[in-house]
Amino acid sequence: MAEDPFDQLVGWAVMHQYFRIDRARWLASTSDFRREAIAEYTSRLKQLTGEEGLQFVPLAGIAKSDVGFMAVHPELKRMQRLGQELAGTKLGTCLVPVYSFLSMSEVSEYMTSPADWARHLIGQQGMDPASQEFAASMEGFRKRMAHYAEARVHPQLPKDMPIVCFYPMSKARGEKRNWYTLDFDERKKLMGGHADTGRKFAGRILQLITSCTGIDDWEWGVTLFARDLKSVRDVVYEMRFDAGSAIYGLFGEFYMAMRFEPDELAETLSL
Repeated sequence: MAEDPFDQLVGWAVMHQYFRIDRARWLASTSDFRREAIAEYTSRLKQLTGEEGLQFVPLAGIAKSDVGFMAVHPELKRMQRLGQELAGTKLGTCLVPVYSFLSMSEVSEYMTSPADWARHLIGQQGMDPASQEFAASMEGFRKRMAHYAEARVHPQLPKDMPIVCFYPMSKARGEKRNWYTLDFDERKKLMGGHADTGRKFAGRILQLITSCTGIDDWEWGVTLFARDLKSVRDVVYEMRFDAGSAIYGLFGEFYMAMRFEPDELAETLSL
């Protein structure tokens, strides 16, 4: 069997962390402490958002948290140090962890394969597999899939979508509904329908699916980037009608947040 070139792509570490501000401790501190804490944390955020190789997004929580961040980096060691650098600041001593999630970027095993595309061209479009048209379509497909795989494994987070929604999910493994007892073709078919729904929101939603089986308590992390709240509501609502979600989907808590710039720290968090 030919080796799948996408198997050689190594995903990056992805971290989500959310905190509440211990307001009692913060307000009980001196004005000098608060001023120094704001300046120190702002400086640290600027360093992180400008660090080469690190994608760091400061987040202002809307409901379940006050502040947080999303970070992506090729090296797990950098991710570990990142959390400690923020926790070790003056403001960090007033932050109470609410939720954290570690995962890694990946290529979906259900991605359309060259064999799938060849069957489509022959069966649905009636192409002759010996024709130049067939060869050109296959070459175009390989280039598209290579670009897609690169974007999934080495994601570039958008900067023009200020709303960030994160939630974890898994597939059901109960006695009556067990995703992992389905054969691969059935699972791929169900995920194909799920993907079709997601593509309807191209331009409104950018979705990043990360894997955490054996890394965190769930199996995947879903991060949705959007420009408005309705787009997030709409895509999640529509996807829940897909059999892959309606029958087999298990969802954790949703964390809504908005991006902010380091210089906006004090105003955004009312410090």
